[in-house]
Amino acid sequence: MRTRLSKSERRAAILKTASGLILEKGLTGTEMEDIRRASGISRGGLYHHFSNKRAVLDALIEEEVIELAQVLKTTDASPISALLLAGSSHLGTGPGVVSALTTRAEKLDYLSGLELAFASVLKDALAGRLGEHVRGGTNPEHVAELFLTINAHINRREILGDWTSEEAAGFAATSLQALAPLLQSPKELHPIIADLTQRASAS
Repeated sequence: MRTRLSKSERRAAILKTASGLILEKGLTGTEMEDIRRASGISRGGLYHHFSNKRAVLDALIEEEVIELAQVLKTTDASPISALLLAGSSHLGTGPGVVSALTTRAEKLDYLSGLELAFASVLKDALAGRLGEHVRGGTNPEHVAELFLTINAHINRREILGDWTSEEAAGFAATSLQALAPLLQSPKELHPIIADLTQRASAS
């Protein structure tokens, strides 16, 4: 007997299938019909959840950011350190769906979706956790906004090919040195800064 999935379960199953196809064939090489066939659903069933491939991409990006935000709930470490260790490709984390993007238009779509996901999913969660980690008199919302703005800038420059991975790592190290004085325990960033600096000098 076939099990009937709930709406959220069906959506998750479609995204899992789409992610596999996109990572295998690239975003350009994956069409909505490919996703529909691999998911074993009707066109109406697919388009009920996602109106087009951009909507699928945005949902995959949001899933990645939601997973990243979960890290903030499962660690007592500085939230900035935790996010960097969980989400930085420079520190060994897989790049995710962005690795399947080939054209500038696709990359711009990805960056736009990532910025929206950071704003809707990650910013408030980060600010909430930063309250107990910033120095007295420092607004945690400002620190969260500053961190995410810097991160978005690094993402844009590297993803669009303006910077090499080493150049991005160097800028990240410099940015963290600038942010460190705003934290109660800046020493937590020292090993990350050292690792990024080493990667930057590897070019």
